[in-house]
Amino acid sequence: MGAGFRIQIVNATPFTLTLGKHYSYQMEWNPIPQISPNSCQEFYAEFKETLGQYSIDDKSNANYLIEGWNDFNFWIDAKKTGVDNLRLQSESGYGVSIEWQNIPDGFFVFPTPDTNNHSSIGWIHDGVISLGIGYFPNHPQFRIPPYPTPNYGDGGLDADLSALKPSVKHWANNWMELFAPCLENLCLNELTIPGNHDAGTYAASGITQSWVQTQYLSIEQQLQQGARALDLRLIIGSGSGDNRFELSHGGHTFDLTLVNVLNQINSFLQSTSQEIIILDFHEFEEHWETQDYQDVANLIIKTIGSDKLIPPSGISQPLKEIWETSGRVVVGSREFPDNMSGWLQENTPFWNNSVEQHWCGTSVTTWSNVSRYLQQEIDNISQPKNWLWSLMAQYNYIATGGVPGIPANVPQELSSFFAGLNGLKSNIIATDWWNRLNSTFGQTETSIPNFSTLINAVPLNILKGYRRANNLPLW
Repeated sequence: MGAGFRIQIVNATPFTLTLGKHYSYQMEWNPIPQISPNSCQEFYAEFKETLGQYSIDDKSNANYLIEGWNDFNFWIDAKKTGVDNLRLQSESGYGVSIEWQNIPDGFFVFPTPDTNNHSSIGWIHDGVISLGIGYFPNHPQFRIPPYPTPNYGDGGLDADLSALKPSVKHWANNWMELFAPCLENLCLNELTIPGNHDAGTYAASGITQSWVQTQYLSIEQQLQQGARALDLRLIIGSGSGDNRFELSHGGHTFDLTLVNVLNQINSFLQSTSQEIIILDFHEFEEHWETQDYQDVANLIIKTIGSDKLIPPSGISQPLKEIWETSGRVVVGSREFPDNMSGWLQENTPFWNNSVEQHWCGTSVTTWSNVSRYLQQEIDNISQPKNWLWSLMAQYNYIATGGVPGIPANVPQELSSFFAGLNGLKSNIIATDWWNRLNSTFGQTETSIPNFSTLINAVPLNILKGYRRANNLPLW
């Protein structure tokens, strides 16, 4: 009864990575002998604890050499120690980290290295974690401050049972900027973009909360922790003027106005310089008049600023061209009525035909059915679509006693499914419970924050950026 996981290594370079020295103590550890240029591969590892027997000193490592670079190499370390505030030896505290040796200019490594040439990855039980190397000559990589030591905590929502949360939070706020030279030749429809389903539900409360709420972080916190596409639903509430537009889910409103959401987005934009946000107004619930649509459009333009909005022509622009403008936000919806298309085109920079959403439906209550649907959609993709599209990678737990099913947290499944080719072919991946540690009865993933799409998306984007820069197919 071990704690198994997989490590994905992304090699976005023209050089072979070769396994050198490696060591394992009380672990199953199967590092790949070679990782070919322009590829990504996984290997299996497992902390070999058994029922009633725990080992705090389980550890393994592996050294990889880069063909043609005598000094540049890296060590992958997996260990159970290195986490503060472990109360018992039986508690988790697992972690995987990397020590980089002599990174030359022109190489970009993921996760972002700190000033000590160290990257912390974390761990997902039965899931996939990623590391990557990209080659983009004539560009130096920025270093970030030293990674914090994970703290197990008290087991609550802010605890870190997997050494994953402090790692991701250390670089996620501006990941597009940190890897800009790797991404600059890609268009938005070619990126793998971590997104959130029903992003505005964090303010839900009361009797419907268990199935209406799909996020627990605020909009700004979701952006700070790496999400870049937000699925938003609006309803006309009891307020007046601009404050009548409220966030909703299935007809249920929260104490959250669109004005508040837009102000949070502005706050994030003011703190970053190259992060691009996609706002998909997926539903306008209940009854809307033409004037309501016009008023909400004018509110968005007034609050964010027309100069910050990326026009529809941005779909065919590589990021480097978008970054040369002040545009940082895509606003769009496929739910605007047909009679609004002319007005929108003349008066707004909105994308009237923006995010095409793919979801298997509310009746699906098992991951196997969800993954089967997702796989069918991905298998139909032979090249990037000419528009933004989203896989709604979430489902509800089976309802009991007439109670509606509650949203599931599936970081193991998501991290495994969207590694490799599936992640490369995806555009927006929308999930529930961004960085949530569920405590609701029946939700079994009580110790794993759901950063599962982000930690794979960034290195796979580096690989796609390398391929585009070298005139290779994206997949």
